[in-house]
Amino acid sequence: MAKSWSVIPKQCRCEFCKREFSDELRLINHICEKKRRWFQRDQPQGRIAFMAWSRFYELNAAVTGKKNQRTYKDFIDSKYYLAFSRFARHLLDTAAPEPARFIDYVLKHNLPVDKWTHDTVYEEYVKDLLRSESPEQAVERGIVLMREWSQQHEQPWYDFFREVNASQLTRWIQTGRISPWVLYNASSAESALRRCSPEQINMIFAMAPTAQWQLKLRSDKESAAFVKDTLKKAGL
Repeated sequence: MAKSWSVIPKQCRCEFCKREFSDELRLINHICEKKRRWFQRDQPQGRIAFMAWSRFYELNAAVTGKKNQRTYKDFIDSKYYLAFSRFARHLLDTAAPEPARFIDYVLKHNLPVDKWTHDTVYEEYVKDLLRSESPEQAVERGIVLMREWSQQHEQPWYDFFREVNASQLTRWIQTGRISPWVLYNASSAESALRRCSPEQINMIFAMAPTAQWQLKLRSDKESAAFVKDTLKKAGL
């Protein structure tokens, strides 16, 4: 009579939490916190969070002289994982222009990580961006937004200022997606401002002070002429 051999399942261990399972199916179905974090590595929030965390250590290494290659596995083990994930979510929710630059902004200003998602920090970042970015960057970002708006609303993108909702325009100016370089050099922008309420006008001018930008445009006539000509040729 042939011997009957019982097959003993091979033990499987989760590489993240080290928990052991009796078979591979149970291991596959198992989700622990660090495994969940690992699966998010290719999602927008996971990529941005890792980029911010890596940049944090890169800048720190420039100061301390200690350079260590950081991996995503290092990140999911970090005590700062949740803080950087919240910051990444904030960047996505606000559609922050130049997110890498925002990351550098909060790091170089030595702001505590729990303040990175505060509205006042974002507002100061946007003001700093609008003051220092090149006109070319400002125009490119504005046109990208207008094309997105065009696809959503089935309107020609060059009719953006003629047709855009006043509340949405106000929000986009406040969040830096529409730069004063564009607002004050597009002839059609005047029609959009006429549709804004006094409160919306105050909010817009708080982010893009008219007197300050008039002075800036007069002091850099070459750039102002470039932007105005570019927008005019585009039909704006």
